[in-house]
Amino acid sequence: MKNERLSTAIKQKRLILAFLSASLLGFIATTVPITLPDLLAQTTNSLGTEKKDIFKVIMTVQGLDHNTGDIVTIVTVNDESRAKLFDDSKTYIHSINADGTGGIIEYVATFPNMTVNVGDEYKVCVLTIKDSSLICETGTNSPALRPEFKDLYLQEEKPTSQAAASQAAKISGEE
Repeated sequence: MKNERLSTAIKQKRLILAFLSASLLGFIATTVPITLPDLLAQTTNSLGTEKKDIFKVIMTVQGLDHNTGDIVTIVTVNDESRAKLFDDSKTYIHSINADGTGGIIEYVATFPNMTVNVGDEYKVCVLTIKDSSLICETGTNSPALRPEFKDLYLQEEKPTSQAAASQAAKISGEE
C-alpha cells in the first residue's frame, strides 16, 4: 500500500512537472517571437548615451543668370563636407526669368549619424567654375528640431572701368 501511494505521488509530481514545463514552453514560444524583432532593431545607443541624428542644411543659391555657368555647392560641418555640381544647362536654367535674371537652385546636404550641438557652426559655399569665385557664409545650429536654412546670393558682375566712369559722369551731371 505504501508503494502504491508512493507510486501515485510520483506520477502526480511528474504530471505536474510536465504540465508546468509545457506551460513554460508555451509562454516562451509566444513571447520570444514578439520581442525578438524589437531586440534586434535596437541600436548601440542605450539610455544615458547621446543620440545621433541626421543634421540637414538646406542651401539656396540665388542670383543665377545665363552667364553664371556651372557651380559647385559645398556644405561643411564638424570637418565633414558635402558637395554637388550643378550644370547650368540642366539644372537652374529653367528657373531664370524672361529678363535673364532670378535663377535659383536649392541643395539639401544631409549628415546622417552626426552629432551637431546647438551653437555649432557650419559653413555653406558656392564656387562658380567659370571664374573660380568662392562665396561662403557661416551659420550656427539652432535649438529647433528642423533643418538649418542658409541663402547665398551671387554678387552681380562688377562694372568695367569704362562703365563705372560713365555711371560717375551720369551722377555728377545730375547735380
